[in-house]
Amino acid sequence: MTKALFWDFDGTLSFPNQSFSTALDKALKESGISVSQASARSFLEQAYSWRTPQIAYPDRCGSLWWDSFFETIGLFCIQQGVSSSHLPQICKRVREILIDVSNYQLYEDTKETLEQCLERGYENYLITNNYPEILQNLELLGIKQYFTDFTVSSHIGYEKPRKEFFDYAKQLSNHPEIGYVIGDNPLADIQGGKDAGFVTIAVHQCTASNAEFYVKQLSQILNIIK
Repeated sequence: MTKALFWDFDGTLSFPNQSFSTALDKALKESGISVSQASARSFLEQAYSWRTPQIAYPDRCGSLWWDSFFETIGLFCIQQGVSSSHLPQICKRVREILIDVSNYQLYEDTKETLEQCLERGYENYLITNNYPEILQNLELLGIKQYFTDFTVSSHIGYEKPRKEFFDYAKQLSNHPEIGYVIGDNPLADIQGGKDAGFVTIAVHQCTASNAEFYVKQLSQILNIIK
């Protein structure tokens, strides 16, 4: 019998990455450009492709994902009166901030839980709405080796909770007979997982969802899976 666990990353295996809201504000300040902090953060939080999962972009994956993201940032900056001559440096710095591995802190039970799941005969798969380089950071964090394969939205052009995203993850995992989706987002992880036919486990702060199970700590998942 094949058994698989599909893990979200940010907010599930690691504490939420705060740079997703602060990177643009920091980059602008470092360039000596004054833009409302609230405006920059509010814009950036809505600029990521996972904020508009209804839009597919299979022709804009990998490095092209960054190109689209930077175009959006450029439009915002121009609207805020920023000179176009500053845009290359601002975008370069935003990217550097976002992919900096120091933004991530794993939960204390992440590695042990992933390892024990393997010992129980499960295969771990990552399912994440994220930028293309996220797998490099998994390696630097010391957890990439616990996973059989990875579904990253910016690699395939579809975001959770889309059916195409989960269909891709199913195919990578050879359609396991038993499958759990584990995450902290009620829509992207829990509803997406349920629609795909998986049992779902909400974690950490995801208390308001229709998941079959909820755990406050990752290690408690070991009491659920068989």
